[in-house]
Amino acid sequence: MATYQLRSATPDDSDILFRIHRASMGEYLEQAFGPWTEDFDREQHEQWLSAGRAQVILVGDEIAGALDVEWQADAALLNRIGIDPTFQGRGLGTAIVRDLLRECGERQLPARLHVFPHNPARHLYERLGFRETGRDAASIVMQWDPPGILLS
Repeated sequence: MATYQLRSATPDDSDILFRIHRASMGEYLEQAFGPWTEDFDREQHEQWLSAGRAQVILVGDEIAGALDVEWQADAALLNRIGIDPTFQGRGLGTAIVRDLLRECGERQLPARLHVFPHNPARHLYERLGFRETGRDAASIVMQWDPPGILLS
């Protein structure tokens, strides 16, 4: 299993996290919403970063991605997980999501997320026990429920 650490993102991380987001999600975002524009994308990125939930995924001393989990009273929302393509395929995403699900199980909270239909991560989520609970204009809504309890 991949070994990683998390730390809070800082403004100094903005450029690398923006690059990772574009590299890991750009194709799926363009399929869903059309071509990207640098100014709009940068503005959205800065708003995301300023929300205060962004975490940097570190493998050793290298920045391997970003994570955004929003803990609410009734669920953990996996708002973003982006792994730099050079770190993909090594089990890193699987390890991070499994750790999130372990914590959700301890808290007896479901985990929820949105995934683009053509994003291969959808298969990871299904393997880990997420089920489709709905769709919106661009994405599939998925939920994982802790063992022994059925939440909606």
